[in-house]
Amino acid sequence: MNPYQSFKERVRREISIDSYINRFVPLKRMGRNLVGLCPFHNEKTPSFNVNPTSGFYHCFGCKASGDLFRFVMDYQKVDFLKSLEILSDYSGIPLVERTREDEELDRKKESLYQILSRAMEYFQSNLHTQKGEEALKYLESRGIQSEDVKIFKIGYGLPGFQNLKQDLFRNESEVNLAIELGLLKRSDKAKEPYDFFRGRIMFPVIDSRGRVVAFSGRILGPSEEAKYINSPNSLVYDKSRIFYNLNLASDAIRKSREVVVVEGVFDAIGLFRKGLEAVVAPLGTGFTEGHVRILKNMADKVYLMMDSDSAGTKGAFRAVNLLNKEGVTVKICHIPEGKDPFDYSQSHNKMEIRKLLDDSTSASQFMIREVLSGAGVRSLPEEKQAGVKRLFEFVRPMEKETDKQVYLEEGARQLGLSFSSLFQDFTGKAKVNTAESNSDTKKVDRKVPTKPSAVVLCERKMIARLIENQENFSFSDELLQLEFVDDVSAFFWDYLYTKYLQNEPMSLAEILSKEDIPKEYLGAIAEHFTEEGGSLFKEILLRHADLVCDLRMTELIREMSNPSLSLEEKTNLLSELSLLKHEKNKRSLYLRTIQTQEV
Repeated sequence: MNPYQSFKERVRREISIDSYINRFVPLKRMGRNLVGLCPFHNEKTPSFNVNPTSGFYHCFGCKASGDLFRFVMDYQKVDFLKSLEILSDYSGIPLVERTREDEELDRKKESLYQILSRAMEYFQSNLHTQKGEEALKYLESRGIQSEDVKIFKIGYGLPGFQNLKQDLFRNESEVNLAIELGLLKRSDKAKEPYDFFRGRIMFPVIDSRGRVVAFSGRILGPSEEAKYINSPNSLVYDKSRIFYNLNLASDAIRKSREVVVVEGVFDAIGLFRKGLEAVVAPLGTGFTEGHVRILKNMADKVYLMMDSDSAGTKGAFRAVNLLNKEGVTVKICHIPEGKDPFDYSQSHNKMEIRKLLDDSTSASQFMIREVLSGAGVRSLPEEKQAGVKRLFEFVRPMEKETDKQVYLEEGARQLGLSFSSLFQDFTGKAKVNTAESNSDTKKVDRKVPTKPSAVVLCERKMIARLIENQENFSFSDELLQLEFVDDVSAFFWDYLYTKYLQNEPMSLAEILSKEDIPKEYLGAIAEHFTEEGGSLFKEILLRHADLVCDLRMTELIREMSNPSLSLEEKTNLLSELSLLKHEKNKRSLYLRTIQTQEV
């Protein structure tokens, strides 16, 4: 059994979903539901519905739906376990079945957060002392104003090796925590631990809950030392899963569904203070899959505004690869005159920076230009041949045929070659003559459509029952929980439920005569009308749940076979698989009960 099941059940009993969501989304009553502007996409007409009775929400615009736990996960961009913690803090309901080790871990995390918070305050105070004058002047010389210092909680790590231990930490236990966080370091040469951040501007890294989790320190002016050094991973910080400035940018990203990714903290600060608030920067690591998952949940479009040097180009190339795999739209923003985003923001206003974003290069154009390494329309034949070879090597590993075609077309355009010839060389197929081509086309036209899957047929049967008997809308709460696999059924559900909410009952004849419903959609549903021996609607719902469950279990088994998964990831997948099997067994028992009653 899920160790948090009893907690979840108590939350559902004691927390009203509409009262919780209303804290973030103003809701107005409309019939049995409450409606408001969807927090997951931009809209002017409310399409976000919350049903207090069922405890579910659904948006007819972007199709976002779920229960209270799903809302917390999606709105506050956290995983399932973190959503439980948030709801526990909000409601005062304790998380159950916590072990002594869990409690000790939480206490240690809290101690780490306190150490980090005190360190941030210490660094901030240093900046406004006599010892911090040089650092403050450096910030002013870079165009950082006093208001920026306050907003981003900028501080200063004093020169010297023993400042933190002498001024901040009270005992050996705190020193050990500071070492664990990377604020202090041990050395074989030195008896005492020493300050890691020395003579550096200090930028605190703050998570989405407002807690300091790490620091990034920049050296003052030119130096042989690294320009930036960052906190190492710790119990409270994973550099592959957090961005600098995400705490300030989150609301703007959710609202616009866009995000600008830059390389460094100064870049993020520069754009943010010019009004482009949806800007973040990875720290101490390249762009990772963890970063992609965070952005994918928050934005539909990512602008990469990297430095124009080779390192920036290499980082952008990797980021595009990762984002493309997750289906996120990516644009590459080129900054004129070889400037970095911060320098450009110093001399340009918000409209000019926005224009730069609007003129961004598509991901395919950028990547192919890099792959071709300068080969183009005016290049020598041997340079083009080398470019074609690199292009084929880049495209061949791609899983989707459509992606291959997109990149090959862009490559042909940049090289000034015929796409058909390039494609023939890539596939190794000789060009067919016109007669054969026409014959093949006709064969394709006569091809029998693929038979709909079992889950699609089940969904269409549901829609047919709704149209035939509107009393089945008593199951609308359950239907709101569904994410339809079939586009036809999804269209009809949105259409019918909108009419239902507006108290516009429609007969089968009226539905069939509606001109705003595509004929092919009506045809797909019509074959399921008045079937003999029609099943109870509840039975169809249960069978649909089983079919979707089977699809997900198959997917989980496939994911678990991935040898690169960590033990934690495999455990999470196994837990979900066990839960799905348990739920399916319960449905099977209930289905047998229904079928017995029918007999």
